[in-house]
Amino acid sequence: MLLRFDPFADFDRLARRAWGDGTTYMPVDAYRKGDWFVLHFDMPGVDPESIDLTVEKNTLTVTAERSWKPEEGVQLIMNERPQGTFSRQFFLGEGLDTDRIEASYDHGVLTVRIPVAEQAKPRKIVVGSSEKQLTD
Repeated sequence: MLLRFDPFADFDRLARRAWGDGTTYMPVDAYRKGDWFVLHFDMPGVDPESIDLTVEKNTLTVTAERSWKPEEGVQLIMNERPQGTFSRQFFLGEGLDTDRIEASYDHGVLTVRIPVAEQAKPRKIVVGSSEKQLTD
């Protein structure tokens, strides 16, 4: 249901951790549960008003922003939490109904639910029988 082809994704993830290039990253869990495809994005500290979801030609784009500026007179000791714009794209298969996507944000986790399209759901096919008469 989710099409993902990024041969360099693991390398990029390791590079971000090793060299801290300043880009932001949203870890995601994805699974299918019944007739729904579910994505969970970790977004702690993100203002829900900054979250933007768009679908264009079966591409889901999730963008959010986290920003924090210390108050005047605050002396930073550590500043490790990434700030800035988070963005991820997912290519959705034809078997998902992108017109009925649902999203919620709770306790720093964005949950996106995409229903499986009716034509992609398994269905049972009834096999009929026919009797043939032989005549001389």
